[in-house]
Amino acid sequence: MSKDISTQPLYLHYLQGGGEMGKLTREYDWSNTVLGNPEGWSQSLLTTIGILLNSRFPMFLWWGQDLIQFYNDAYRPSLGNNGKHPTALGQRGIDCWPEIWPVIEPLIDKVLAGGESSWSENQLIPIYRNDKLEDVYWTFSYSAVIDETGKPGGVLVTCNETTEQVNAYNAIQNAKNELEFAIEAADLGTWDLNPKTNRFIGNHRLKEWFGVAGDEEVDLNNAITAIAEEDRERVAEAINKAIAKGSDGNYNITYTIHSEGTRRIVEATGRAKFDANGDAYQFSGIIQDVTEEYQLQVRKDEFISVASHELKTPITSLSASIQILQKLVKTNPGSDKVPVFVNKASNNLSKLIHLLDDLLNVTKIQQGQLALNINRFDLVDLIKDSCEHINPLNEYEFVFIGDTQLMIYADYRRIDQVMVNLIGNAIKYSPQSKRIEITVFHDDETATVSVRDFGIGINPQKLPHLFDRYYRVDAFGHQFSGLGLGLYISAEIIARHNGKIGVDSTVGNGSNFWFNLPIDDKLNL
Repeated sequence: MSKDISTQPLYLHYLQGGGEMGKLTREYDWSNTVLGNPEGWSQSLLTTIGILLNSRFPMFLWWGQDLIQFYNDAYRPSLGNNGKHPTALGQRGIDCWPEIWPVIEPLIDKVLAGGESSWSENQLIPIYRNDKLEDVYWTFSYSAVIDETGKPGGVLVTCNETTEQVNAYNAIQNAKNELEFAIEAADLGTWDLNPKTNRFIGNHRLKEWFGVAGDEEVDLNNAITAIAEEDRERVAEAINKAIAKGSDGNYNITYTIHSEGTRRIVEATGRAKFDANGDAYQFSGIIQDVTEEYQLQVRKDEFISVASHELKTPITSLSASIQILQKLVKTNPGSDKVPVFVNKASNNLSKLIHLLDDLLNVTKIQQGQLALNINRFDLVDLIKDSCEHINPLNEYEFVFIGDTQLMIYADYRRIDQVMVNLIGNAIKYSPQSKRIEITVFHDDETATVSVRDFGIGINPQKLPHLFDRYYRVDAFGHQFSGLGLGLYISAEIIARHNGKIGVDSTVGNGSNFWFNLPIDDKLNL
């Protein structure tokens, strides 16, 4: 402030500085609270606020019988982007924290009653922020602030959010437990690589597969030599990607190894760990023999290809016959039961054709034959057409958010296939809700579409597998129809467009499936 602070009222000396929260505190209309204007505040309150505002450690203060709230800039991020800030300033505690009041009120009351200061470490206290209730972990202390009467006038909270640390610790513990389980399993090979020294450790099963004697240390070069020549470069690229700085550390690859005349197909899954500088210091995981499973998959793909082509020809003829029959019924209705059975047959046939199309698409994907026909079209128009196709009787409420027009280069039929699948899933997995929100927005290079339902949601353990082939989500003991191919095919279509697809979901609170696409025609086809 340009004004000489020596000419200001004394109470303003205590409210100087403090960044954003200092400014908000000075500008707040305190006359509408039980505290009244700051010139009437007690010395103890002013002193505490002065310390709080100018501290770089997160601090929060409740004052008086109504527990009026103050906090500083360091505490501000814990309130999230959309939630309690800035409403929390000057608000009564009970009004601000209804979701956790039963947890924190006893702590506050104990301190105000003259009890000792509290200390809690990494305690879970969920709060509402960022438009949702989040699991948040805190290390904090509640301590009394003594006023002029010699009694507690308020409660000062010094705290630190430890959510990231706790989640990281839990992730490490989970990874450790998974690795220990793998080590105990007799049919799994385990490995651990130090990327800085290239020291490679494996259990007995891995040594057996790679042709290393049980009492010998695994030589990394020898291990690579055991990999089939056609797979070595691909394995090396996957390892380098997993341990690269900035990587998520995940590693999953299937390849062939040759040892002592035996050909073995293995699936390797692992994860790299990184230090504070982002350098990988550990890379470990498991290897499983999937030779029989892989061969079975090959036979299954061959069967799907043959069966689909053999079945589709007579089914197409049947579809044409039913269409002719529907026209005849209009001119010569006959029995009133005929249209009912005709429509049932037509609906079931449409479902069967849809399933067969999925099977054919899987075969095309596996054979690298999923071709794209790129054209320029309005993405928003496509989405609305997809909704009308799925919802001809307006049984569901579709809410459109964002762009009302967006021209892109893509394969119209394939993107329509993705939209029909996502919208169909939104309907299927939200039997108690009729509302579906579809959002379209873009930046200079990318168009993004999201389909949000308000249904049963998805278990977190199932999220990583949603786009796997033949994977179906069953919930609450109920099995939903389908072959588990829709999301797999959709993911492949988006990948062929050089886009990305994903999902965010909370059990009981619906799911939000999204994908993005490059807007222009610079596709790597």
